[in-house]
Amino acid sequence: MGNMTAPMLSNDPLIHRLQRFQPLSSDDIHALERLCAVPRRRLRARTEFLSEGDRPGQVSILHEGWACKLVMLPDGRRQIAGFLLPGDLLWRPAGDVRLDYSVQALTEVSIIPIGAAAFEFQFAARPALATALAVRDRVEEAIQRRWLVNLGQRSALERIGHLFCELHHRLDAIGLVDGTGFAFPVTQVELGEATGLTPVHVNRTLRALRHQGLIDLESRTLRLPQPAELAQRTLFDPGYLEP
Repeated sequence: MGNMTAPMLSNDPLIHRLQRFQPLSSDDIHALERLCAVPRRRLRARTEFLSEGDRPGQVSILHEGWACKLVMLPDGRRQIAGFLLPGDLLWRPAGDVRLDYSVQALTEVSIIPIGAAAFEFQFAARPALATALAVRDRVEEAIQRRWLVNLGQRSALERIGHLFCELHHRLDAIGLVDGTGFAFPVTQVELGEATGLTPVHVNRTLRALRHQGLIDLESRTLRLPQPAELAQRTLFDPGYLEP
């Protein structure tokens, strides 16, 4: 067994995220670092790099930047089904399963491509990594359920405010929040595609949140001056992000 008496803190977003779900030994962390020590794939903003219907044979991990999951309707309408942040798994092969969504970069991104066999071997061989990955999977499922509740039950202000709280919490977990603010590269059109609102409704809702002193959005930086108040107004409980 690895040495559990001297846990390490890592700046790698994947390792940092997994450590929040399960204590990792130094050996676990070194194994992950070796696994991720592969040439990065770099892509420009608004580039689609995983497409619905494909069968990618590699595990893809977002190392830097923002991306999103997209589902396209035959008439060209789009639904953003999730925002992807550093440390997130973009795709993990499972047999002959096809992608049922596309992945698009929202900013310049850096992707870690890992052979599926090597990835599965390391996580199967190390119980702490397997547990951390399983908890991560549960969190992803919980996020999807909250997005479903947002679309089905929340008002426009609650939808957008709850999403802002969620992103703040997720980014803070990997050290990407500066005070109360963080980089926010999402356009109003994309925000509408994620929340089921028209751009006009998004604009009106953002103005209302600003007027109430709950957000400050300028130059692609989003600040939450009163995060506790915003959480209360939008019924945000971070428990689903920290099981």
